[in-house]
Amino acid sequence: MLISLLLIVPVLLVAGILIAIRRQSKVTRSFSEEEQEEDARVYAASTKAMEATVAEALAEKARDPRLASMSEEDLVYEVLKECYDPEIPLNVVDLGLIYEVKANPDSVDVKMSVTSPACPSGTVIAGDIQKKLAEAGFPNPKVQIVMEPAWSPQRISEAGRKALGI
Repeated sequence: MLISLLLIVPVLLVAGILIAIRRQSKVTRSFSEEEQEEDARVYAASTKAMEATVAEALAEKARDPRLASMSEEDLVYEVLKECYDPEIPLNVVDLGLIYEVKANPDSVDVKMSVTSPACPSGTVIAGDIQKKLAEAGFPNPKVQIVMEPAWSPQRISEAGRKALGI
């Protein structure tokens, strides 16, 4: 009796798993090759459109006379407005992630936070900030991620709230 029970239980478990997999495969949608290619085309087109929009905005800023009268910190903030959180379609300044900017003669120090301590995008955002500041001609950009004070949605700027529809 015990031996037959020991043989039947694993067989029932395997059968149950196979049935569950078969049911899930009927529910889970798999994308055809054509659908995957269409997704890739749409993604490429939207990336090109976004790059063109950003390029036009930068060209407009290059002709903006108010930039000549800005402080170094304000210029850093202008560059930071070109850095985006990859999970939220809003720049890091309007999102309220930038806590402090210090433009020194030999370096630029930025203190920023992330939307949550478990946010996987923090290092990506920090790297993007360093890259864009270096490309803009700021010397030795350094980005420090801080958790205090904790970020909250109240830090989102008014322009950011309008962009997000909140």
